[in-house]
Amino acid sequence: MAERRLSHTELERRLKRCQADYEAAKARVLSVGFICEGSLVERFTSCHKLNCRCQDPEHRHGPYFQLSWKESGKTVSKLISADDAARYQEWIANRRRLESALEEMRDLSRKAGEYTLAKDDHQYLGPIRPRQSRRSAR
Repeated sequence: MAERRLSHTELERRLKRCQADYEAAKARVLSVGFICEGSLVERFTSCHKLNCRCQDPEHRHGPYFQLSWKESGKTVSKLISADDAARYQEWIANRRRLESALEEMRDLSRKAGEYTLAKDDHQYLGPIRPRQSRRSAR
């Protein structure tokens, strides 16, 4: 099936929308604070002593906070304090906001490239979708 060609005016309108959205994404990147790789997990554990309160799942020991990240292809995990966990949680959230804004900027750049080339009756030959994240779920 042949694709419908957009008018020069429509291409120009879409390109301007991409530019405006791109500028908004750039502003979000600029507002991101410190970042940290990895993830943070809150854990509760059982010590397996017969008379300990932790035998009841509602009264396990914790919370303990575990920071994990990849280093040279291996997972590294460290226990951290609750105070530090709050900081790392903010930094990890900042990293996710940064990655989201960058993903949007990649998508907008691809679209803008398509519209710019289409105005000159050229076909966009770059990747259809920018490289995919390694994460299976976001």
